[in-house]
Amino acid sequence: MLDVVEGAFLTGNANKRAWLRIQAPSPEELQLVAERIQIPMAFLLRRLEGKPARPFVQEEGFLAFQFLVPHHHHPGSSTFDLLPFTLILLPGYLVTMSQQPIALLDQLIRPESPRKRWELVLQLILQVAQRYVRMSRDVSQELRRVEDDLRQAQRVAVIYRALDVHDRLLELDLGLLQLEHLLLAMRPWVPKDSEELRELLEDSGIELRQARDAVDIEQETINGLLNAYTYVVNNNVNHVFKFMAALIILATIPLFIPGAAAMNVPLGNFPHWKYGFITVTGGLILVELITGWVFYRIGWLRLQ
Repeated sequence: MLDVVEGAFLTGNANKRAWLRIQAPSPEELQLVAERIQIPMAFLLRRLEGKPARPFVQEEGFLAFQFLVPHHHHPGSSTFDLLPFTLILLPGYLVTMSQQPIALLDQLIRPESPRKRWELVLQLILQVAQRYVRMSRDVSQELRRVEDDLRQAQRVAVIYRALDVHDRLLELDLGLLQLEHLLLAMRPWVPKDSEELRELLEDSGIELRQARDAVDIEQETINGLLNAYTYVVNNNVNHVFKFMAALIILATIPLFIPGAAAMNVPLGNFPHWKYGFITVTGGLILVELITGWVFYRIGWLRLQ
């Protein structure tokens, strides 16, 4: 989709300029845009596909910004996608590119009340940074639920959920790193005589730091949780092996008597003694009880 919105933003001299909105374009539409704004199509295509690229590009005639915008799968969910988004500033246009709709654009870019160019860029980054803060809180709540489930029942499915949360935290960390680099690169370009724009820049940095701190804390938490679970699993495996070894030893003790009786050695009158069976059986039971008690005392017959 290619949409041209006239008078969508203001330049530094308060002149209105057009907004080129590119959303999941066809190759023909992308070629048309490349010819119109005089930027190589390969450059636009690489950023539209979300391939690794510099967050901030300064070339003759334009500035390009690329970052990842968090988007919930559905309201109330802690799962999300990070949508690649590119914003290009040219003398006559503001160009935005994405494969999926970015709701923030309709909220910030309004032709009836156009914003100045740098105010618009900083407001957009501020809104994205605030989304990262909310996303980190949602992931934190999901992590608390995973931790509770893991304490109640050590199931493999819970571990997979924890690993999924860990992957989401890594994605958030990557997006935040990109935004931090972008803010740092933008700082020299923001007009120094505008106190309002400087405040927006600082507010965006504060929101990013809050999100980054939250993500770092949750990463440490989930890493500690997974390490603790690994220790618990290893400890449980050791207990199981000890339990099985104790059972095997207890099952082996009764085999000593038949084995001894089957040997070609003289046993005298013992096989014909009327109390022989009772003596042998009682001895076996006594040895079993003593051995079982010893194993229980040292914890080999306990699975918990």
